[in-house]
Amino acid sequence: MVKGTLTALEGLATDLLGGLPEWSAVECFVRYLTLSASLAPQCAWAAARMLALLVAALTTVLADGAQAGANEFEYRVAAQDRLKIKVSEWRPNSRELFEWSALSGEFAVSSTGMLSLPVVGTFSVDGKAPAEIAALISERLKETAGLVNAPAAAVEIAQYRPIYVVGAVEKPGEYAFRPTMTTLQAVAIAGGFQRMELALGRFERETIVAEGEIRVQQTQLLALQMRRDRLLAETRQAETITFSEDVRGNLDEGAAQAMREESALFASRRNAVRSQLDLLQQSRGLIEEELRTLGAKAVTQQRQQDLIRRELDNINSLMSKGLAVSPRQLAVEQNLAQSESQGLDLMLATARAKQEISRIDRMRADVQNQREIDIGRELRETQLSLKQSEDRIASLRALIHESTALAPRLQSQQEKQLARMRFSVQRRQGDTVNEIAVEETSPILPGDIVRVERASLQSIISALPPAGPAGAQN
Repeated sequence: MVKGTLTALEGLATDLLGGLPEWSAVECFVRYLTLSASLAPQCAWAAARMLALLVAALTTVLADGAQAGANEFEYRVAAQDRLKIKVSEWRPNSRELFEWSALSGEFAVSSTGMLSLPVVGTFSVDGKAPAEIAALISERLKETAGLVNAPAAAVEIAQYRPIYVVGAVEKPGEYAFRPTMTTLQAVAIAGGFQRMELALGRFERETIVAEGEIRVQQTQLLALQMRRDRLLAETRQAETITFSEDVRGNLDEGAAQAMREESALFASRRNAVRSQLDLLQQSRGLIEEELRTLGAKAVTQQRQQDLIRRELDNINSLMSKGLAVSPRQLAVEQNLAQSESQGLDLMLATARAKQEISRIDRMRADVQNQREIDIGRELRETQLSLKQSEDRIASLRALIHESTALAPRLQSQQEKQLARMRFSVQRRQGDTVNEIAVEETSPILPGDIVRVERASLQSIISALPPAGPAGAQN
């Protein structure tokens, strides 16, 4: 447009110059601006006219450009917007302004970009400016209602569609849009930048927690060492516990009390086992005494049987000579049979007593074997717990060392990274959604998804160079 205007101006200036065909209009204008009046007096009048026309043309061009820029950033309606509509018409016959109340009020744009109005019907407003929607309402109402003149419609935004703020903010989510909103204002509405834990604070807390955990593990380790010493003493069937150097090296009040408790438990368990064995031994002694009594009775019974047999032999000898009668022989034989039966009872009682002694011996062995099994199982569990506690303490100490070595380097790197924030906006443009890099002062439009990003603490740790030999020492 500017080029065309200048060409027209050059043609007009050439006509004005008339008698100066060897000079172009632009050349005359330049000479008028750069040379003195004595060198180019004949260009003065034409150049002055050309200057006035040029100023007018440039004013028109700049006004058109400003209007085009305004149209470029004109708001376009989309889903989730709410529109405030007012429709009215001037009726000259009654000389009054009639308002279409059914079409006046707030109306929501559907998720598909459609607007539904009484009388007018449903039509698409997606991507249209409020002025375009107003004109469309007027035209559709004129056609639908059969009006001679189109009524006047006014459309403005009652509520913009929301924006969404995500990423490194305190309260990510959906927020209402405000005109002239910038990226930084959107972040402020979302609670500001997310408060990132600094390295030194984190490692100081980790160190304090680790040191407390080490103290707890050391207390448990000492208790496990005392239990191990007690179980080893029980395995050896010792009379007292011999505590190791690790235990005796921590003789504070708590450790001394724990040693006394372990010693008392050792004595109690030992006495309980001994009581069981003593009771079994006493039972065995009683049965052995019973066996001795049964043996003595068996000897007496045998002597009695021998006497009865001798008497029976004498009776048989007399009967063969006719000096004794048969009833006498029968009585003696009965006494012999009864004595032999009693002897069998003694033998049975003796066998049962011996069987009871064997059962008591098995019980004594079972008590001792079960005690050894229980002690062995407890000792294995205790040694496993000791190994786990020692490994846990070593890990915590390594963590403390790593925190002490890593924290200063990480703090320096983190302070540099925290100042670097990256902003981007996902914006719907037509049928596509584009991601645009923005600054803190960039304007935000309704429906935008504002993303705030910065380096995480883990990524900063990963980016650190490996520690030197000093950091690798224990």
